[in-house]
Amino acid sequence: MNEKGITLLELMLTVTILIAIVCVLPLIMNASLQEVNADFQHEEAQLFFHLFSKEVRESSRIQIHNGGIEMLSKNGTTIRYERYGSSIRRRVNNAGHEIVLQNIRELFLEVTDGRVIVEVELADGQKEKRAIFQMSHKP
Repeated sequence: MNEKGITLLELMLTVTILIAIVCVLPLIMNASLQEVNADFQHEEAQLFFHLFSKEVRESSRIQIHNGGIEMLSKNGTTIRYERYGSSIRRRVNNAGHEIVLQNIRELFLEVTDGRVIVEVELADGQKEKRAIFQMSHKP
């Protein structure tokens, strides 16, 4: 007698395989998302350094003030970069709240002889450091 159909054993095996796939899928997705987030943060850091460098080069006066850095632009605008929680924010004339870099551990700023050194430690522990020279600085 040749009967076609699914036995209880075949059904249990199919359900077991399905459950295993469903349990492993979130782990695979999480690992791939963490890799994408790390790449995104490094790209965001590069954009921050680009904007920051441009404003340093175009400023007429730079000073460290209350843990942040203040730059006076040639048109009289004061631009301030400061740590705000785990982010770096940018403010113009002490107004506004523009987040320019997120999820940082540390921010280090130093100004010496027309050169600004900025170092940030990202969430993944890697450090990004730049030395930017002020164009209008006269020794």
